[in-house]
Amino acid sequence: MTAWAYGGPAGPEHWASLDEAYSPCGGREQSPVDITGQIQGGAGPLVFSYGTPANVARNNGMSVHVDYPEGNTLVSGGRTYGLQSMHMHAPSEHTVEGEQFAAELHLVHADADGTLAVVGLLFALGEASPGVQALLDVAPAAGETADQGVAIDPTGYLTTDSAYYRYGGSLTTPPCSEGVAWHVMREVGTVSAAQAEALRAIGGGPTNRPVQPLYGRAITLEGTT
Repeated sequence: MTAWAYGGPAGPEHWASLDEAYSPCGGREQSPVDITGQIQGGAGPLVFSYGTPANVARNNGMSVHVDYPEGNTLVSGGRTYGLQSMHMHAPSEHTVEGEQFAAELHLVHADADGTLAVVGLLFALGEASPGVQALLDVAPAAGETADQGVAIDPTGYLTTDSAYYRYGGSLTTPPCSEGVAWHVMREVGTVSAAQAEALRAIGGGPTNRPVQPLYGRAITLEGTT
């Protein structure tokens, strides 16, 4: 696939034209977005059944992806999704009422039909995060894969506040495939300045796609009932 980047001639504003496969990047249901003007929804909390640790870590030169075997599930909207992988962006991709955060973690799930559901967690600067440190500790060098000592339990990333923002969007990197069910948790965690810098260093700089237009999409606040 055609190389893409977070800046320059292969940066986000050019993704849709870099490769025909990336044409969805110019669509009208793209992510991330600024979470604003949300309305109260009627869905209950997400149901996580986590506990199976990761077994592989991959560094693609942009971020470290931790892969999970079968055994961790998410139930949202009556659909069951299996956790596939986890990675982080720094600074955050989603913003809340225009506020950007130091980092954002994505838990990527898929159901039996291949439909994706992503859970996003935002992190502000503050105390160090043990979960983020665990990810940094298993990070292999750029272009390499590690399959030893990668036993990261995803349970440690779950928030105590069950509230989340939900909307329909896309992957935030090429090919920017749409039809992704996004769930951004309302509770904001913390990372240290050193951890945020380490995350940026993995990608050689910021690894956030700018927020995309909503084009009339609704953002609902769920999980508060």
